[in-house]
Amino acid sequence: MGHDLGYAALALIATTVYYIAFLVFRVSARRMEPLRGSRPFRVARLMLTDPVWLGGGLLLFLGLGYEVVAFQQMPLAVAQPIFAVSLVFLVGYAVWFLGERLSLREWASVALFVLATVLIGLSATGDGTPAAHATLVGTLESPWTMLAICAPAVIIAGLVWLVGDRRAGGRHARKLAGVAYGIGAGACAGLAEAGIRGISLVYADTGSLRAVLESAYPYLTLGLAAIALGQLQIALQRCRVAIVAVVLTVIGRSYLIVSSTVLFGEEWPRDALPFLLRAGGFVLALVALVTFPRYEEPGATAALPARAARRKGVRALP
Repeated sequence: MGHDLGYAALALIATTVYYIAFLVFRVSARRMEPLRGSRPFRVARLMLTDPVWLGGGLLLFLGLGYEVVAFQQMPLAVAQPIFAVSLVFLVGYAVWFLGERLSLREWASVALFVLATVLIGLSATGDGTPAAHATLVGTLESPWTMLAICAPAVIIAGLVWLVGDRRAGGRHARKLAGVAYGIGAGACAGLAEAGIRGISLVYADTGSLRAVLESAYPYLTLGLAAIALGQLQIALQRCRVAIVAVVLTVIGRSYLIVSSTVLFGEEWPRDALPFLLRAGGFVLALVALVTFPRYEEPGATAALPARAARRKGVRALP
């Protein structure tokens, strides 16, 4: 019991550090000149030469690393609610301290996302442990499965970049909302986490670093993580961190679960109740996505920072 509580505490701390990195990235994004997805190398250069962003990246990978350690020792039914609690804390911080404003419709969508995360966690049965030999699916010798898994995430991210960079004219033009960026970055982040999982399984199966390097998983992790981080930075410069972080996390975890069924031989629960819980969680996540507004409302990010700054007794940022 104490052992499990220790891993649960580690998971909560790791997840908190992971989300603190989002706040550091937001500070970095506000310092940068305007970022455009159509110029990815420039985005990468600005990120890698910004010490604030590098500090956030260090926090992100520290949090993610300890998450991997903790969640390998914990059932999904415990891990997913921890994510839900951390998301609630992050949204509360963004609303209270950063002055971000959510409409009733957006609050409802966030609540549905949190509930979906809990339902997916409760659907875990302990069956279907990932098989190490299943990691051979999608290796460099058999690329088509891996390409089929990666293509939707990369296409979604590319489309969001193109639409987000399109200049909408007119006095009433509105910018793309954080939900779109969260979907693109989340799908890529979920695949990057699947790559980390694949690396650990291949190494556990073979004990060989060479076998890991000969698999597709290191390159999957690096490539998709780069796309996810680039899109996240653009999103945090344009949109509310509360929306971006919630959507990115839930989409990432959902994509991780879906890709694991293909890459690692994991199966969906077969018993009626766990199956319904997991299916219900995915349905609620889809409903939340459909409910989210597609465009930012004027003043959602700018109307309240002054009020939030007055709470802290400092001048609001321009």
